[in-house]
Amino acid sequence: MRRDEHPAMRERPWTRRRLRLALLSAVAECGLEHDGFEDDSDALFWVQRTVGSAARRGEFSSNIALALAARVGIAPRELAQRLAPRAAACLGWTGDVTAANGFLNFGMNDEFLHSQIGRAMEGGERWGAGAALAATRILVEFVSAEPNGPLPLGAARIAALGDALCRILALQGADVTREFYLNDDASNSKMRLLGESVAAHYGAAFGHDIEPPEGALDDAFVRGVAAGIARDEGDIHLRLPENERTAAFARRALQAAVARQKQTLHDFGVNFDVWTSEQALRDEGRVEATLNTLRERGHLFERDGAQWLRTSAFGDEADRPLLRPTPDAPAGKPTYLASDIAYHAFKMERGFDRIINIWTVEHRAYVGRTHAALRAAGCDAERVEVVLCEGVRWLRDGTPVQRGRDGGAFTLDEALAELDRDTLRFWLLLRDWDAVAQVDDELASRDDEINPAYAARLVPARLSTMLGELEARAASESASETANVGSATPLWSEEERNLARLVALWPDTVETAALRREPQRVAHFLSAIAATVRALLAASRPDSANASAGAAAQAEEGPQRTQSQKAKLEARIELLCAARVTAVNALRALGMEAGANL
Repeated sequence: MRRDEHPAMRERPWTRRRLRLALLSAVAECGLEHDGFEDDSDALFWVQRTVGSAARRGEFSSNIALALAARVGIAPRELAQRLAPRAAACLGWTGDVTAANGFLNFGMNDEFLHSQIGRAMEGGERWGAGAALAATRILVEFVSAEPNGPLPLGAARIAALGDALCRILALQGADVTREFYLNDDASNSKMRLLGESVAAHYGAAFGHDIEPPEGALDDAFVRGVAAGIARDEGDIHLRLPENERTAAFARRALQAAVARQKQTLHDFGVNFDVWTSEQALRDEGRVEATLNTLRERGHLFERDGAQWLRTSAFGDEADRPLLRPTPDAPAGKPTYLASDIAYHAFKMERGFDRIINIWTVEHRAYVGRTHAALRAAGCDAERVEVVLCEGVRWLRDGTPVQRGRDGGAFTLDEALAELDRDTLRFWLLLRDWDAVAQVDDELASRDDEINPAYAARLVPARLSTMLGELEARAASESASETANVGSATPLWSEEERNLARLVALWPDTVETAALRREPQRVAHFLSAIAATVRALLAASRPDSANASAGAAAQAEEGPQRTQSQKAKLEARIELLCAARVTAVNALRALGMEAGANL
């Protein structure tokens, strides 16, 4: 099941739910037939955020008049005009509700924006937090890289996106558990290859020519593990039978790899609540218990000496083997799918309402068979969402980097040696899940606003500087002459209104990001607020047209500043304070800190 088809994706952010209910109430107040429109399906009518030039007519739009017109026999334009005032009244919307070409547009006027700024100031660190996922227990399994060495760069992207997703889910009230799944089955071919690769380098340290296996791992990590064993324990392992030596070295390399990966993730600001071992699931009998359940349910059958699961009866394109005979396991060795079914059953046993797996795109074909296998086992497959994540392209001098310094894969450790963790994280969050992330190390290393990460982290510091200047001006005013801002609607410039609009849209943005499982929306939001603050700063410079016009107006009025001018100054201070709160909260939602020293 693709992510965009999952039932959890059909939930709507709070603002749009309110608008939808208000529209249905408006239809009822008009005495119009609307049977079936209570259905919560966008197939009947939608409420959505507007983008681009359409946003000039309002921040939200609905096609309800177009959808209902044929049923009630009223032209869409006329119906939209009838619904607009009633929808506004039902909603208590202090913004503008207008009808245009059969659409209803909900705009945020200055009064509404001012009220949202007040909410931002009052909310502080909790501004943007919501309750859309309150009391929902969610398990997010991500990274789960092969435990055979340092984390590759591709794992860094999943780590950044997964951690940011967990943060925004928690902001909406979810009880989130982060989990890393270790594919550490001692009998699998990858663990055996790891042990044999270490053994080859270990033997070479004592002049023994141990032939490396086909596809042997030959990177700094494997060589380092072998050298450490040779240094600390001497040649004692040369006297062990080959199988024992391979198994022992595989365990040692596994322990070293997991410790290295944990430290690297911690350095990247990503920490897991649970590390689940595939080998432990087997040792606890969970895989065998899962096979017995499938057998009792009548879904296993024998073919070519192997035990197969009839996944084709549950939506898969073919049946899948779960037990295959091997020389060391004539009765059959569980396949990876068998372990994965047991692992998902274990997840569900722990009482999570939703389970989110973040996998690489290479697992695309595996999604359908996993859901089919879970249904065969009697599990609620609808609780399991799968998000597929594309990889990363690292550019140096405009050329993709194929290998790391030691000739192996380019690793997260190497990336962190070149970029600080917040800069790297932001670059990895900029693109959608299904698009390859691209990190240009030259641009990402720049300390100017050509670097989008620098621009985003600069926002709070820039706003603080602007606030300091405004507060100094306000302090020079006599307290008796200061206006009561709460009694007047602020008169904003275009740049200020754009900033206020972003502040007001932050709760909808972060809630949408959580419900749609799209943390990149927050990164895009930060880029938008950075550009808006930059435009506001440019408009405020003495040589700008806006600043010149303001100075001329003040000169005409002489030394006595009007109450509206004072109100505007105080309102601008509130706006910048609210924008700073919003920017800091958005950065924290991605696991980043504001760049105080930028």
